[in-house]
Amino acid sequence: MSAPSAADSGAAAPRVRVLPVEGMHCAACASKVESAVARVNGVRSASVSFATRKLRVEFDMAGEKGQATVVGQATLAAVAEAVRGAGFLLDLSRDPKAREERERTLESLLRRRVQIGAVLSVPLVAIAMSHGAIPALDGPAADWLQLILACPVLVWCGWPIHRAALERARALSCDMNTLVSLGTISAFASSAWTLIEGSVAGHSPGHGHELSFEASAVIIVFVQLGRLLESRATRRAGEELRGLASLAVPVVRVLDGDGTERPVAAEDVSAGMKVRVLPGERIPVDGTIRAGASEIDESMLTGEPMPRARGAGEVVHAGTMNIVGVLEIEAACAADATLLARIVGLVDEAQATKAAIARAADRIAAIFVPIVLGVAASSWLAWTLLGESGADTGRATRALVSVLVVACPCALGLATPVAVMVASGRAARMGVLLRRASAFELLAAAREIVLDKTGTLTVGAPRVVRILPAQSSDERAVLEAAACVELGSEHPIARGIVAEARARGVAIRAAQSTQVVPGRGIRGSSDGSAVGVGRLDWLTESGIDGSGGIGGIGQDGGATTVWVAQDGRLLGAIELADEPRADAARAVEAMRALGLRVAIASGDAASPVRALASRVGIEAADAHAAMTPAEKADFVASRPRCAFVGDGLNDAAALAAARPGVAIASGTDLAKSSADILLVAPDLTRIADAIALSRRTLAVIRQNLAWAFGYNAVLIPLAALAVLPPVAASAAMALSSVSVVANSLRLRRG
Repeated sequence: MSAPSAADSGAAAPRVRVLPVEGMHCAACASKVESAVARVNGVRSASVSFATRKLRVEFDMAGEKGQATVVGQATLAAVAEAVRGAGFLLDLSRDPKAREERERTLESLLRRRVQIGAVLSVPLVAIAMSHGAIPALDGPAADWLQLILACPVLVWCGWPIHRAALERARALSCDMNTLVSLGTISAFASSAWTLIEGSVAGHSPGHGHELSFEASAVIIVFVQLGRLLESRATRRAGEELRGLASLAVPVVRVLDGDGTERPVAAEDVSAGMKVRVLPGERIPVDGTIRAGASEIDESMLTGEPMPRARGAGEVVHAGTMNIVGVLEIEAACAADATLLARIVGLVDEAQATKAAIARAADRIAAIFVPIVLGVAASSWLAWTLLGESGADTGRATRALVSVLVVACPCALGLATPVAVMVASGRAARMGVLLRRASAFELLAAAREIVLDKTGTLTVGAPRVVRILPAQSSDERAVLEAAACVELGSEHPIARGIVAEARARGVAIRAAQSTQVVPGRGIRGSSDGSAVGVGRLDWLTESGIDGSGGIGGIGQDGGATTVWVAQDGRLLGAIELADEPRADAARAVEAMRALGLRVAIASGDAASPVRALASRVGIEAADAHAAMTPAEKADFVASRPRCAFVGDGLNDAAALAAARPGVAIASGTDLAKSSADILLVAPDLTRIADAIALSRRTLAVIRQNLAWAFGYNAVLIPLAALAVLPPVAASAAMALSSVSVVANSLRLRRG
């Protein structure tokens, strides 16, 4: 998707990069990275998704220099240093395969730590839980065996946790690793001290009743098991995005000038190269078919399972499947600029942004760990000073460990981003790209949807149905004057006029000094004559005499009238008709079924707008016509919780004002860059599907947050009262994270 130029936006477009961050284990970690990067000079904004472990950083200016991106005074190197200073690592490599291989290696090592820790913990738990019932597991030897079994679990299996906690401490920070590390080391150290002290004194430390070796070991195993399950679950959550990325073809058959074929890596393909695609292969480039015909499976873009016939001169896209014929395609762009690449990039970027609902959770997570440390210390102190006999050391230790472990804020950090990750991937499969996480909230909250007419509710290919010349003119002169001025325009009406002129054999010479007035018309100079084409009121404001005696205008209620003036006098009028899209009525019905009020806002005249509204099922009172781009934007902005769907240059302001704006993929670059959501599939009913998905996503996020907060609200007091054993606390903590991810995965289903 093209961004607006500086001329369009009034400022240089910011540079956005999405980069993996290593070492994060909770929402507090993500908040620390955000804060550190946001302080780098030249960074406009920073957002970190804990679920995807990615940093989205937006710079003020951009340029490339080696591996660092120069953005004013900020560079990727400076950002990486800020991340490192916070105790984490920014992955600057641009090799996703190497990153995936490293992730698989780390997951394999994590699995071994869990397996070995579980093997050592089973006899530990058996000894600790026997309470003397099994003679062989009772006595000093069994107590020392517990220490021997727990030591490798604490040190080797728990080393990643302790190392991360140490890194946070060096950065004068803390996170969930701090809680787990302090909890397990406290349990192990107090047990070891009790055992050694009892041995020195010459007596048993109570047959294991005062030892918590099994707690320190089992907590480590549960935490690592939770991370392993979480890793697998979040990988499933990202399968939609990886599935899209996998549609890219790595090696392309490029044709040389003599017709010989040679393999070329996809990243080396450039615009103008010709490639050959055999039946059963995916198309590797965006481009135009130059030879051959076939049926193309475009379901990855449209969601429609039926293949479509494509032949010479037609445009095809990377990732679609060539079914039957051999095709020669001229590439229109490089591999990283294809529609598929842009879709993957937009989804990836959306997953790295944050919904507003996640901000509150992040603020809580940022202060959560210090609060938990205070609660843990207070509970330990209270049990030590106020417990039975004035010194209930065993309960004090259990309370300390349980509070530290049960309060790990993993579920809180996963509640929003995993749901957004799953939903954005599903939306992309539906042909709807949500460019930022906040779009889910805006779309779910929408109670009204306003649609543009031409190119949105209609097919966008108006054809000339009548030419009505003034008394002193003829049809050919009217059509020739209009076509010469409209020749360089991409507006659907302009294309219809030019197409009619060519069909009639009218000579078209491009006008000079053309000037487009969005929503009003176009003017220029043709063969020394000043020509204006557009709305009658606009022409009369320019001094055109509108009393040209043209009869029969507006008799066809569904037609759009364009007026043509030359050298200060009215030359005639052209009527064009644009058929509604086949899915327009169904889309309006689906939107209404969701409780939305549906309206039209168009720059066209009232008669064709009302006629279209009647055909697609929109109330006459909601058909708003003859609106300028500014009036459209004001109309949308004045209506709370109003979405807008459009495609043209004159829709850009309304798309930017709407909450949210939905742009049609076939529309102009400025329209697409102004919108929050991009409709890639040529099916308006997908907008209703996206609204329904957004509402489900918000419901799942609320469920996740309710579970995360409720879990902590119930279990932290139980842990502080020493009612919740450390082993149960670690199991509950691991289960909370996995349950939040599992709940989010429900969004993958229908």
